[in-house]
Amino acid sequence: MSKKELSGSEAIYGFCGWLTTRKKVTKMSSVHDAGVIADLVVEFCKVNNLQEPRDKWIDNLIHPTSK
Repeated sequence: MSKKELSGSEAIYGFCGWLTTRKKVTKMSSVHDAGVIADLVVEFCKVNNLQEPRDKWIDNLIHPTSK
């Protein structure tokens, strides 16, 4: 049986779920080094055979506003 590619939401849920199972704490905020989390994203994407981001992918990104 071949695995299907994860959808965007499945990948996000899967990544966050993986972070909660790791023994090492990963801190993410505006004051923490983003390189650590970027390395984990790369690792997760490779293991799950996810495609590289498309050119100008950030143009399609919308961040939620804080309440």
